[in-house]
Amino acid sequence: MQKRGFICFGLAVLLVVVAAISIDLDGANVLTLIMLAAAALLFIIGFILVGLGPRTDKQGKRAQP
Repeated sequence: MQKRGFICFGLAVLLVVVAAISIDLDGANVLTLIMLAAAALLFIIGFILVGLGPRTDKQGKRAQP
């Protein structure tokens, strides 16, 4: 679970960088706002996945004999 969370963090950072470049070139438009909203959503999901990761991994190891 933590690996997926870190991937979400990486994608969020990438989207923020792309949105910043797009604001620099064209100014804020609808596509830029959509990218920033998606980055915020990925950041929140990544934070949750990283936080829940250790507990989920421990439960998965106990379930398998």
